[in-house]
Amino acid sequence: MDSLFQWMTAIHILTFLQTPYLIRGEYKIIHPELPVIGFLGEDVTLPCQVIATSIPGDITLHWSLVQPQESIAVSSYNRGNKEEKQDERYWGRTEFFHHEMNTGNMSLKLKNVQASDAGNYMCRVVSENWYDEVVIELHVTARGGESSIYLDNYAAQGIGLTCKSEGWFPEPQVLWLDSKGQNRTEKPTTINTKTPAGTYIIESSINIEPESDNEISCKIINNMLKTASESRVLISDVFFPATSPWMAAFLVILFLSIVLIAAVGYKLKKNNDTTSRSVTEKKTMEEEKERLLSTLEANKSTDQAAIQDIQENIDRLSEELVPITLDPYCKHPELKLSEDQKRVWQEPASPALDAASGALLVVGKEGFAAGRQYWEVEVGEKLEWELGVLSQSARDRVKSEKAEKLPEEGYWSLKRSQGDFFSSIKNYKIEKTDNPYKVIGVFLDQEEGRISFYDAGHMSLITTFPAFYDAGHMSLITTFPAEFTNHILYYPFLSPRNNTGEQKPLAIHPIRVPVPLKPLRKEK
Repeated sequence: MDSLFQWMTAIHILTFLQTPYLIRGEYKIIHPELPVIGFLGEDVTLPCQVIATSIPGDITLHWSLVQPQESIAVSSYNRGNKEEKQDERYWGRTEFFHHEMNTGNMSLKLKNVQASDAGNYMCRVVSENWYDEVVIELHVTARGGESSIYLDNYAAQGIGLTCKSEGWFPEPQVLWLDSKGQNRTEKPTTINTKTPAGTYIIESSINIEPESDNEISCKIINNMLKTASESRVLISDVFFPATSPWMAAFLVILFLSIVLIAAVGYKLKKNNDTTSRSVTEKKTMEEEKERLLSTLEANKSTDQAAIQDIQENIDRLSEELVPITLDPYCKHPELKLSEDQKRVWQEPASPALDAASGALLVVGKEGFAAGRQYWEVEVGEKLEWELGVLSQSARDRVKSEKAEKLPEEGYWSLKRSQGDFFSSIKNYKIEKTDNPYKVIGVFLDQEEGRISFYDAGHMSLITTFPAFYDAGHMSLITTFPAEFTNHILYYPFLSPRNNTGEQKPLAIHPIRVPVPLKPLRKEK
């Protein structure tokens, strides 16, 4: 009886000692034998398979990236309360296989793999009475594109070749081989440029000398995938430069001859353009003189006070005449400028632009900080245009927005839209006269604080804006304050506007010096 009791006691003790090992042995995570390879921009699955007869419903799954400095809690999932968490650096890029967890699949899908994702990932499975973990190594790579060889330049008596390919990661190995597959003796120069996407652009150059092996191969190797991209060319001897001693002298003489001919041609063209402009400006001044004399003759019966007023306007404006040229670096891309930078038009008219969407602008090069300035713009019979003055800050905004529209403030303009005239102050409509406005004179008077627009063809006032110049801020007052100390630049601007196909240009008139008016003499 005593021996039976001792035997049963021994069985219970052995059973009690074995219990923890049975519980621990019920679960096991399979460790992958090889690292996992993920491709840039694609999805990859990090495997974690639990072997068990049944998977508890209260397990918690943790995935983390193990690094020397810190460990990143990539993603976790609690099967009990269905709670899932992600690190912000992996937000929207991780996914669990929820429907396969009952079969032990605790793997993690990592989407849109990035270069920074490479490293050691730990899969840790925890339940109430058990846990296990395994480390999976992730390598990141990219397949790379096809390589190509092209002739780059001539170096002495040899030929410079360049091999180029894109989309490689990590940095590949580049080999230049001969016809026997051996490394060439010439020393190549290889530059690997990293792109924002994390891949590398490979450019490798080599100089091939005459009478060397003319069969050349460029081989780019991805050591992680054990794959390569190879291009091969065979260069004929006719491609190598001739060794004639007269070739260098001939090339030098040819180059100097070309430079001399180009210089002479440029000088002749410049002289011709200067002569043409001088003749045109002289003719314009003569026509203006005749026009003024004709106006005086036709209005001899006009009151002397009106004539005196016209004379004062001409004298005042002629003293303030300034040359205006348009700035090709501060204009809308669809606007075209003439070579002398005096005319602007839209070519071709883009049907994608809405006529009411705003003006397409070009700003003058010259800015004025003080005093009085006057210039003229030929608008012809165009039904759509806008011209005026804007401040330095407004010009900066216009330039940053590619001259697509005017800012909300900091400018004063006269606009024609659908045949009617408007001022930029509250879009006030201006009554039209019987005389067509073909040439508009703009008078910027910073001393009196106003901008005036004239019908330059008849020297009559169209409209005047009172303006206060203070760091680009406009205030409606009638006189310029005496304590004015700011030195802010103000620039002319033009806009042919989006006139649905009307491509007639706006043109800056050349500077004119009007002939002074003489007192009318009564005919005897």
